[in-house]
Amino acid sequence: MKSLSGISLVDWLVYGLTGFGIFFSLIRFMVGPTSFDRLASVDMMNVMIVGLISIFALLTENNMYMDIAIVYALLSFVETIVFSRYLERKCGEEK
Repeated sequence: MKSLSGISLVDWLVYGLTGFGIFFSLIRFMVGPTSFDRLASVDMMNVMIVGLISIFALLTENNMYMDIAIVYALLSFVETIVFSRYLERKCGEEK
């Protein structure tokens, strides 16, 4: 297992840029004028979090984090499908 002290500047840069992406997605979630915008921002945050977990698994060479990333990705996919179906049904009833 590789220690965390071996993280290079590029790794920190990737973490920082992904953190900015999560931050801007969070802003989009709070400001988003429609529910669909908020759902898209939550999906984007989930994708970035899976990416962060995957990079962390690569850096630490620990397969447990990849398992966590896969389960998180599956759950976030199901969450996105469920909420999009809900919003689709809700908008269909309003018409």
